[in-house]
Amino acid sequence: MKAGLLIGLNEFDVREIEKPVPGPNEVLIKVKAAGICGSDIHKMQSEWKYGLPMVMGHEFAGIVEEVGLEVQQVQAGDRVAVAPLIPCRECPYCRAGKYQLCEDYKMIGSQRYGGFAEYVVVPEENVLNIGEMSFAVAAMIEPLAVAAHGVIGLDVQLGDTVAVFGLGTIGILSVQWLQIAGAKKIIGIDLDQAKLEKAFMYGVTDTINVMREPLEERILELTDGLGVDISLECAGSSITEEQCLLVTKKGGKIGYQGIAYSDVMMRQKAFENIFRREYSIKGFWNSYSAPFPGKEWQHTIDFLQQGRIEVKSLISHRFSLDQLQEAFDLTVQRKESYSKVMIFPQQ
Repeated sequence: MKAGLLIGLNEFDVREIEKPVPGPNEVLIKVKAAGICGSDIHKMQSEWKYGLPMVMGHEFAGIVEEVGLEVQQVQAGDRVAVAPLIPCRECPYCRAGKYQLCEDYKMIGSQRYGGFAEYVVVPEENVLNIGEMSFAVAAMIEPLAVAAHGVIGLDVQLGDTVAVFGLGTIGILSVQWLQIAGAKKIIGIDLDQAKLEKAFMYGVTDTINVMREPLEERILELTDGLGVDISLECAGSSITEEQCLLVTKKGGKIGYQGIAYSDVMMRQKAFENIFRREYSIKGFWNSYSAPFPGKEWQHTIDFLQQGRIEVKSLISHRFSLDQLQEAFDLTVQRKESYSKVMIFPQQ
Protein backbone atom coordinates (compact mmCIF):
# COMPACT_ATOMS: atom_id res chain seq x y z
CA MET A 1 0.00 0.00 0.00
CA LYS A 2 0.99 3.64 -0.33
CA ALA A 3 1.75 5.68 2.81
CA GLY A 4 3.08 9.15 3.59
CA LEU A 5 5.96 8.68 6.00
CA LEU A 6 7.36 11.49 8.11
CA ILE A 7 11.13 10.96 7.91
CA GLY A 8 12.37 14.30 9.25
CA LEU A 9 11.08 17.71 10.35
CA ASN A 10 8.55 18.65 7.66
CA GLU A 11 10.02 15.99 5.41
CA PHE A 12 7.64 13.42 3.99
CA ASP A 13 8.26 10.44 1.75
CA VAL A 14 5.27 8.85 0.01
CA ARG A 15 6.22 5.25 -0.69
CA GLU A 16 4.96 1.69 -0.88
CA ILE A 17 4.99 -0.18 2.43
CA GLU A 18 3.49 -3.47 3.57
CA LYS A 19 -0.28 -3.43 4.02
CA PRO A 20 -1.09 -4.02 7.72
CA VAL A 21 -2.97 -7.07 8.97
CA PRO A 22 -5.48 -6.66 11.83
CA GLY A 23 -4.91 -8.49 15.09
CA PRO A 24 -7.69 -10.39 16.90
CA ASN A 25 -9.34 -7.22 18.30
CA GLU A 26 -8.45 -4.86 15.46
CA VAL A 27 -9.97 -3.71 12.19
CA LEU A 28 -8.36 -2.76 8.88
CA ILE A 29 -9.68 0.52 7.49
CA LYS A 30 -9.39 1.76 3.94
CA VAL A 31 -8.79 5.47 4.57
CA LYS A 32 -10.97 7.77 2.47
CA ALA A 33 -10.27 11.19 4.06
CA ALA A 34 -7.79 12.49 6.65
CA GLY A 35 -7.40 16.01 8.02
CA ILE A 36 -4.25 17.90 9.00
CA CYS A 37 -4.48 19.13 12.60
CA GLY A 38 -2.77 22.22 13.95
CA SER A 39 -0.95 20.02 16.46
CA ASP A 40 0.41 17.94 13.56
CA ILE A 41 1.94 21.06 12.07
CA HIS A 42 3.74 22.08 15.24
CA LYS A 43 4.93 18.62 16.25
CA MET A 44 6.44 17.70 12.92
CA GLN A 45 8.13 21.11 12.64
CA SER A 46 9.98 21.37 15.91
CA GLU A 47 9.50 18.66 18.50
CA TRP A 48 8.72 15.27 16.96
CA LYS A 49 9.47 12.78 19.72
CA TYR A 50 7.63 9.63 18.74
CA GLY A 51 10.14 7.87 16.52
CA LEU A 52 10.71 7.95 12.77
CA PRO A 53 9.56 7.07 10.21
CA MET A 54 5.94 7.59 11.21
CA VAL A 55 2.62 7.81 9.40
CA MET A 56 0.84 10.81 10.90
CA GLY A 57 -2.88 11.57 10.77
CA HIS A 58 -5.32 11.26 13.66
CA GLU A 59 -8.42 12.83 12.07
CA PHE A 60 -9.70 10.32 9.53
CA ALA A 61 -12.55 8.19 8.25
CA GLY A 62 -12.96 5.31 5.84
CA ILE A 63 -14.42 1.88 5.14
CA VAL A 64 -13.75 -1.25 7.19
CA GLU A 65 -12.10 -3.77 4.86
CA GLU A 66 -11.25 -6.59 7.26
CA VAL A 67 -11.85 -7.44 10.93
CA GLY A 68 -9.90 -9.55 13.43
CA LEU A 69 -11.14 -12.91 14.67
CA GLU A 70 -12.46 -11.56 17.99
CA VAL A 71 -14.12 -8.39 16.66
CA GLN A 72 -17.84 -8.40 17.44
CA GLN A 73 -19.34 -4.93 16.92
CA VAL A 74 -17.76 -3.98 13.57
CA GLN A 75 -17.96 -5.68 10.21
CA ALA A 76 -16.45 -5.34 6.76
CA GLY A 77 -18.15 -2.62 4.75
CA ASP A 78 -18.95 -0.38 7.73
CA ARG A 79 -18.38 3.32 7.13
CA VAL A 80 -16.47 4.61 10.13
CA ALA A 81 -14.51 7.36 11.83
CA VAL A 82 -11.75 6.69 14.36
CA ALA A 83 -11.10 8.03 17.86
CA PRO A 84 -7.28 8.14 17.89
CA LEU A 85 -6.56 7.82 21.63
CA ILE A 86 -5.63 4.36 22.90
CA PRO A 87 -5.83 4.60 26.71
CA CYS A 88 -3.92 2.21 28.94
CA ARG A 89 -7.11 1.30 30.88
CA GLU A 90 -5.00 0.64 33.98
CA CYS A 91 -3.89 3.99 35.46
CA PRO A 92 -6.00 5.77 38.14
CA TYR A 93 -7.38 8.22 35.58
CA CYS A 94 -8.51 5.51 33.18
CA ARG A 95 -10.14 3.60 36.04
CA ALA A 96 -12.02 6.80 36.87
CA GLY A 97 -13.18 7.16 33.26
CA LYS A 98 -10.98 10.23 32.64
CA TYR A 99 -9.32 8.79 29.57
CA GLN A 100 -8.04 12.16 28.37
CA LEU A 101 -5.77 12.20 31.43
CA CYS A 102 -4.35 8.69 30.87
CA GLU A 103 -0.83 8.29 32.21
CA ASP A 104 0.34 5.89 29.48
CA TYR A 105 -1.77 6.43 26.38
CA LYS A 106 -0.85 5.81 22.76
CA MET A 107 -2.07 8.00 19.93
CA ILE A 108 -2.83 6.80 16.42
CA GLY A 109 -0.79 9.03 14.14
CA SER A 110 1.96 9.60 16.73
CA GLN A 111 3.00 6.38 18.46
CA ARG A 112 1.47 4.10 15.84
CA TYR A 113 0.70 4.53 12.16
CA GLY A 114 -2.19 6.85 11.36
CA GLY A 115 -4.42 8.00 8.55
CA PHE A 116 -2.04 9.49 5.98
CA ALA A 117 -1.98 6.12 4.22
CA GLU A 118 -4.26 4.00 2.06
CA TYR A 119 -4.89 1.58 4.95
CA VAL A 120 -4.56 1.65 8.73
CA VAL A 121 -5.19 -0.86 11.53
CA VAL A 122 -6.95 0.35 14.70
CA PRO A 123 -8.53 -1.26 17.79
CA GLU A 124 -12.20 -2.17 17.45
CA GLU A 125 -13.15 0.03 20.42
CA ASN A 126 -11.79 3.10 18.59
CA VAL A 127 -14.18 2.73 15.66
CA LEU A 128 -17.44 4.68 15.36
CA ASN A 129 -20.11 4.10 12.73
CA ILE A 130 -20.86 7.22 10.67
CA GLY A 131 -23.84 6.01 8.67
CA GLU A 132 -24.16 7.72 5.32
CA MET A 133 -22.36 11.01 6.04
CA SER A 134 -19.52 11.83 3.66
CA PHE A 135 -16.01 10.73 4.58
CA ALA A 136 -14.72 14.31 4.43
CA VAL A 137 -17.34 15.37 6.96
CA ALA A 138 -16.62 12.30 9.09
CA ALA A 139 -12.92 13.19 9.17
CA MET A 140 -14.03 16.35 11.03
CA ILE A 141 -15.57 14.34 13.88
CA GLU A 142 -12.34 14.32 15.89
CA PRO A 143 -11.85 18.13 15.97
CA LEU A 144 -15.58 18.56 16.57
CA ALA A 145 -15.33 16.27 19.60
CA VAL A 146 -12.37 18.33 20.85
CA ALA A 147 -14.47 21.50 20.57
CA ALA A 148 -17.43 19.80 22.26
CA HIS A 149 -15.23 18.73 25.18
CA GLY A 150 -14.41 22.35 25.94
CA VAL A 151 -17.92 23.72 25.58
CA ILE A 152 -19.40 20.95 27.72
CA GLY A 153 -16.73 21.54 30.37
CA LEU A 154 -17.52 25.27 30.55
CA ASP A 155 -21.18 24.57 31.36
CA VAL A 156 -22.47 27.34 29.09
CA GLN A 157 -25.76 28.84 30.27
CA LEU A 158 -28.63 30.10 28.15
CA GLY A 159 -27.97 33.76 27.34
CA ASP A 160 -24.22 33.77 28.07
CA THR A 161 -21.87 36.12 26.24
CA VAL A 162 -18.72 34.33 25.09
CA ALA A 163 -15.45 35.57 23.59
CA VAL A 164 -13.74 33.03 21.34
CA PHE A 165 -10.05 33.77 20.77
CA GLY A 166 -8.82 32.28 17.49
CA LEU A 167 -11.15 31.42 14.61
CA GLY A 168 -9.28 28.47 13.17
CA THR A 169 -10.95 25.09 12.91
CA ILE A 170 -11.37 24.48 16.66
CA GLY A 171 -12.51 28.06 17.23
CA ILE A 172 -15.21 27.92 14.56
CA LEU A 173 -16.37 24.48 15.66
CA SER A 174 -16.56 25.79 19.23
CA VAL A 175 -18.67 28.70 17.99
CA GLN A 176 -21.21 26.25 16.60
CA TRP A 177 -21.33 24.25 19.83
CA LEU A 178 -21.71 27.48 21.82
CA GLN A 179 -24.66 28.47 19.68
CA ILE A 180 -26.27 25.07 20.24
CA ALA A 181 -25.61 25.39 23.99
CA GLY A 182 -27.54 28.67 24.12
CA ALA A 183 -24.94 31.44 24.08
CA LYS A 184 -26.68 34.70 23.17
CA LYS A 185 -23.66 36.69 22.01
CA ILE A 186 -20.51 35.10 20.57
CA ILE A 187 -17.62 37.48 19.96
CA GLY A 188 -15.04 36.15 17.51
CA ILE A 189 -11.51 37.49 17.97
CA ASP A 190 -8.71 37.04 15.42
CA LEU A 191 -6.19 38.95 13.33
CA ASP A 192 -7.14 37.31 10.01
CA GLN A 193 -9.83 39.50 8.43
CA ALA A 194 -10.92 36.77 6.04
CA LYS A 195 -11.65 34.42 8.95
CA LEU A 196 -13.48 37.17 10.81
CA GLU A 197 -15.73 37.91 7.86
CA LYS A 198 -16.52 34.24 7.33
CA ALA A 199 -17.23 33.62 11.02
CA PHE A 200 -20.70 35.16 10.89
CA MET A 201 -22.03 32.24 8.86
CA TYR A 202 -21.20 29.90 11.75
CA GLY A 203 -22.90 31.84 14.53
CA VAL A 204 -20.52 34.63 15.57
CA THR A 205 -22.54 37.74 16.41
CA ASP A 206 -19.68 40.25 16.67
CA THR A 207 -16.03 40.28 15.61
CA ILE A 208 -12.88 42.05 16.72
CA ASN A 209 -9.78 42.32 14.56
CA VAL A 210 -7.07 42.81 17.18
CA MET A 211 -4.75 44.35 14.59
CA ARG A 212 -7.23 47.15 13.94
CA GLU A 213 -9.28 47.62 17.12
CA PRO A 214 -8.51 47.98 20.87
CA LEU A 215 -9.63 44.65 22.29
CA GLU A 216 -10.51 45.59 25.86
CA GLU A 217 -12.40 48.72 24.84
CA ARG A 218 -14.45 46.85 22.22
CA ILE A 219 -15.31 44.07 24.67
CA LEU A 220 -16.58 46.61 27.19
CA GLU A 221 -18.66 48.29 24.47
CA LEU A 222 -20.23 44.96 23.54
CA THR A 223 -20.97 43.92 27.13
CA ASP A 224 -22.33 47.08 28.73
CA GLY A 225 -19.02 47.66 30.50
CA LEU A 226 -18.97 44.30 32.31
CA GLY A 227 -16.85 41.95 30.23
CA VAL A 228 -17.82 38.56 28.84
CA ASP A 229 -19.30 35.73 30.87
CA ILE A 230 -16.88 33.25 29.31
CA SER A 231 -13.61 33.47 27.41
CA LEU A 232 -12.54 30.46 25.35
CA GLU A 233 -8.94 30.48 24.12
CA CYS A 234 -8.47 28.42 20.94
CA ALA A 235 -5.46 30.15 19.36
CA GLY A 236 -2.60 28.81 21.45
CA SER A 237 -0.98 32.25 21.52
CA SER A 238 0.76 33.64 24.61
CA ILE A 239 -0.91 36.97 23.82
CA THR A 240 -4.47 35.66 23.71
CA GLU A 241 -3.84 33.42 26.70
CA GLU A 242 -3.26 36.60 28.72
CA GLN A 243 -6.04 38.60 27.05
CA CYS A 244 -8.64 36.16 28.34
CA LEU A 245 -7.75 37.34 31.84
CA LEU A 246 -8.39 40.96 30.89
CA VAL A 247 -11.81 40.81 29.20
CA THR A 248 -13.78 38.35 31.34
CA LYS A 249 -16.20 39.81 33.88
CA LYS A 250 -16.09 39.29 37.63
CA GLY A 251 -17.05 35.75 38.53
CA GLY A 252 -16.65 34.68 34.91
CA LYS A 253 -15.20 31.52 33.41
CA ILE A 254 -12.13 31.00 31.23
CA GLY A 255 -11.38 27.91 29.19
CA TYR A 256 -7.98 27.16 27.67
CA GLN A 257 -8.06 24.88 24.67
CA GLY A 258 -5.25 26.17 22.46
CA ILE A 259 -1.87 24.51 23.00
CA ALA A 260 0.82 26.81 24.44
CA TYR A 261 3.90 26.59 22.25
CA SER A 262 6.04 28.97 24.31
CA ASP A 263 6.32 30.27 27.86
CA VAL A 264 3.32 32.36 28.87
CA MET A 265 4.32 35.56 30.64
CA MET A 266 1.65 37.94 31.89
CA ARG A 267 1.27 41.40 33.27
CA GLN A 268 0.51 41.90 36.94
CA LYS A 269 -2.99 43.16 36.14
CA ALA A 270 -3.87 40.00 34.22
CA PHE A 271 -2.67 37.74 37.03
CA GLU A 272 -4.37 39.76 39.74
CA ASN A 273 -7.67 39.52 37.88
CA ILE A 274 -7.67 35.77 38.57
CA PHE A 275 -8.28 36.32 42.28
CA ARG A 276 -9.68 39.86 42.35
CA ARG A 277 -12.40 38.88 39.88
CA GLU A 278 -12.67 35.32 41.24
CA TYR A 279 -12.38 33.60 37.89
CA SER A 280 -13.08 29.94 37.33
CA ILE A 281 -10.35 28.65 35.01
CA LYS A 282 -10.34 25.27 33.27
CA GLY A 283 -8.06 23.62 30.78
CA PHE A 284 -9.30 21.16 28.16
CA TRP A 285 -7.10 18.43 26.81
CA ASN A 286 -8.38 16.20 24.02
CA SER A 287 -11.97 15.00 23.73
CA TYR A 288 -12.73 11.93 25.83
CA SER A 289 -15.01 10.81 28.66
CA ALA A 290 -16.71 7.62 29.84
CA PRO A 291 -17.94 5.37 28.39
CA PHE A 292 -15.06 5.55 25.90
CA PRO A 293 -14.71 7.49 23.68
CA GLY A 294 -17.40 9.59 25.35
CA LYS A 295 -20.46 11.76 24.93
CA GLU A 296 -18.43 14.31 22.97
CA TRP A 297 -18.07 11.81 20.12
CA GLN A 298 -21.65 10.58 20.14
CA HIS A 299 -23.08 14.10 20.33
CA THR A 300 -20.87 15.09 17.39
CA ILE A 301 -22.11 12.24 15.21
CA ASP A 302 -25.74 12.86 16.19
CA PHE A 303 -25.63 16.61 15.48
CA LEU A 304 -23.83 16.10 12.17
CA GLN A 305 -26.43 13.58 11.08
CA GLN A 306 -29.18 16.01 12.07
CA GLY A 307 -27.55 18.75 9.97
CA ARG A 308 -27.19 21.08 12.96
CA ILE A 309 -23.45 21.60 12.50
CA GLU A 310 -21.83 22.76 9.25
CA VAL A 311 -18.29 21.63 8.45
CA LYS A 312 -18.05 21.17 4.68
CA SER A 313 -17.26 24.83 4.07
CA LEU A 314 -14.38 24.64 6.56
CA ILE A 315 -12.48 22.30 4.24
CA SER A 316 -10.46 24.90 2.38
CA HIS A 317 -7.87 22.71 0.61
CA ARG A 318 -7.89 19.15 -0.75
CA PHE A 319 -4.83 17.10 -1.65
CA SER A 320 -4.06 13.56 -2.73
CA LEU A 321 -1.69 11.42 -0.68
CA ASP A 322 1.03 12.02 -3.27
CA GLN A 323 0.71 15.75 -2.49
CA LEU A 324 1.24 15.32 1.27
CA GLN A 325 4.44 17.39 1.31
CA GLU A 326 2.75 20.15 -0.65
CA ALA A 327 -0.16 20.13 1.79
CA PHE A 328 2.10 20.50 4.83
CA ASP A 329 4.19 23.16 3.11
CA LEU A 330 1.00 25.18 2.70
CA THR A 331 0.25 24.99 6.41
CA VAL A 332 3.83 25.71 7.50
CA GLN A 333 4.57 28.59 5.12
CA ARG A 334 1.10 30.17 5.44
CA LYS A 335 1.27 31.64 1.96
CA GLU A 336 -2.52 31.85 1.95
CA SER A 337 -5.36 31.67 4.45
CA TYR A 338 -6.63 28.16 5.13
CA SER A 339 -9.02 26.38 7.48
CA LYS A 340 -9.01 22.58 7.26
CA VAL A 341 -6.57 20.92 4.86
CA MET A 342 -7.79 17.45 3.89
CA ILE A 343 -5.89 14.50 2.40
CA PHE A 344 -7.67 11.90 0.24
CA PRO A 345 -5.45 8.78 0.15
CA GLN A 346 -7.54 6.85 -2.36
CA GLN A 347 -7.36 9.41 -5.19
